[in-house]
Amino acid sequence: MSRRALLLPGPAALLALYFGVKLGLSPLKHYDLFFHLAGGRYVLEHGFNRVDPFSVTGTAGWVPHEWGFGVLSVLLVKLLGAAGPALLTGALVASNVLLLWAAFGRAAPRRGLVTLGVLALVLIVQSPTWSQERPFHVGHLLFALAVLGVQAWRAGNDRVLWFAPLLGVAWANLHGSWLLGPALLGATAVGQALDTPEQRPRAVRAVVAGVAMFLVSALSPSGPSIWLYPLHHSLLKSTQNINEWVPLDLAVGWSWAYLALVGMALFVVGQAPVRRIAILLPTLGLGLAALKVQRHAPFAAVLVALAFLEHAAPVRGLVWPELLRRPAQALDALFARWSAGAGGGLWPALALVLLAGVSWQNPVPVEQGVLRSRFPLTCFEALRNLPPGKVLNRFTIGGAVSYFAGPDYKVFIDSRNDPFPQPIHDDYMRILWSEPGWEESLARYDPDYLLWDEENPGNILLDQLRKAGGWREEAREGQYVLWVRTRSTSR
Repeated sequence: MSRRALLLPGPAALLALYFGVKLGLSPLKHYDLFFHLAGGRYVLEHGFNRVDPFSVTGTAGWVPHEWGFGVLSVLLVKLLGAAGPALLTGALVASNVLLLWAAFGRAAPRRGLVTLGVLALVLIVQSPTWSQERPFHVGHLLFALAVLGVQAWRAGNDRVLWFAPLLGVAWANLHGSWLLGPALLGATAVGQALDTPEQRPRAVRAVVAGVAMFLVSALSPSGPSIWLYPLHHSLLKSTQNINEWVPLDLAVGWSWAYLALVGMALFVVGQAPVRRIAILLPTLGLGLAALKVQRHAPFAAVLVALAFLEHAAPVRGLVWPELLRRPAQALDALFARWSAGAGGGLWPALALVLLAGVSWQNPVPVEQGVLRSRFPLTCFEALRNLPPGKVLNRFTIGGAVSYFAGPDYKVFIDSRNDPFPQPIHDDYMRILWSEPGWEESLARYDPDYLLWDEENPGNILLDQLRKAGGWREEAREGQYVLWVRTRSTSR
C-alpha cells in the first residue's frame, strides 16, 4: 500500500476514529467493570484462589476465567487512571471495526456501498455492547482475528494454523467466548473438505489445529474444567434470567439488523450458482445459536455478513432499481475507488495514543471518572470507614462494593452470577420482593450493612425493615442508602 493510501483515511478508519475517541472519552459506567477490577487487583496482590474472596455466599467457587481483562484494566488504571478502561474499550472497538473491514474486503474485494451497508448492519448488532467496559470487546476482536486467520487458510496459507493454539490460550484467559475459535476453525475445515474433496488432507490438519486450540484453553486458572465451563454456565438456572442469555428479543432495534442480515444472506445464497459450505456451515451453527441466545448475535452477524458477501458477487439479479441505477452505480464506483485507495488506520491509533498520553500526564482517579448517577460513591466511602462485615446489596452493585470498599466487605451477591449457587439467587429474589420466607433468608445471611436502592422494587425491603427496626441510616446518595445494623450489646 502506498504512503498516500496509508495516510488517507478510508471509511472504516473514519468509523474507527469516531468510535475510538468517543468511547475513550466516556465516563466509566458499566457495573460489571468493577468486579473485573476487583478481581484483577486481587490476582495481582494475592494470586488465584478457588474460594470466592468477595463473598461468603459464593460457595460454588470463584472462576476467574476472564482474569486477563481484569488484570489489564487494573494496570491501565495504575498508569492512566479512570481513562485506562475507557481507552481500552475505545481501542478494542476501533480495532474490531478495522479488522471487520479487512475481512469483508477478502470476501468481496470490491468494497462498495453494499459492503459498507453490510458493515453498518454488523456494527448495529454489536453496538449495544460499546457503552460497556467489558471483556466482550476482546471477544469481538479475537473472533475477527480468527475469521481473518480462517480466510487466510482457505486461501492456501497453512502456516496460519500454527497461530491457532496461541490465539486459543490468549482468548481463554480474556473472554468466555473462546470456544468460538476452535468451533469456527473446525467447522470451516469440514466445509472446505466438502467443497473441495482434494483438500481433505489440509482439512484434517486444520481440524487438528482446532482441537489443539481447544485443548490449550486449559492453560488457565480453571485448568481442564474450562472445557465444560461454557456448557455448565449456559445451563445454570440463574443464567437464564440474564438479559443477554435469553432468545433473540424482537423488542430491541439491533435484533432487526441481525434478521435483515440473515434475510439478505438467505436470498443471495439461494440464488447463487455455487454455494460454499466452508462459510455456510459455521454460519448456520452460530446463526441458529444466536436465535436461542442473543449473546451470540454479535459474533454470528460477522459470519452471516461474510456468507452474504461471498455469495452476492455471482448473483446478477442484485441490481439497483432503474430510476436509481445510474446515480447509484456512479456513487458506488466512487466509494469503491475511495475504499481501494485509502487505509488510514494510523489515525485512530494516533488519536488513542494522544489521549493516553494526556491521561498518563494527568491521571484522573477512578472515583472521579465514573458516571456518578450510577455509583453511590458517598455510600462506598462511608462503608469503607466502618468495620469489615457482610453487606446485603443489590445484584448489579456488588462488584462496585468489592472494588471501592474492598474484599473485607463481603457482598451477598454480584453480577458474576456463577459463584453463587441457585439457593442464593432464590434467597435474593425472595428478599428483593419480600416474598414468603424472606425474613428467614435474611436471617441466614445475617448482614451487618445494607446497601440498597429506594426505587421500586428496592423500596419494598426498605419499608419492611423500617417497620421491623434495628437499622440506622449511615449515608445516602442518589437512589442508594447505606444502613448499619444496630445490634444489642449482649449479642
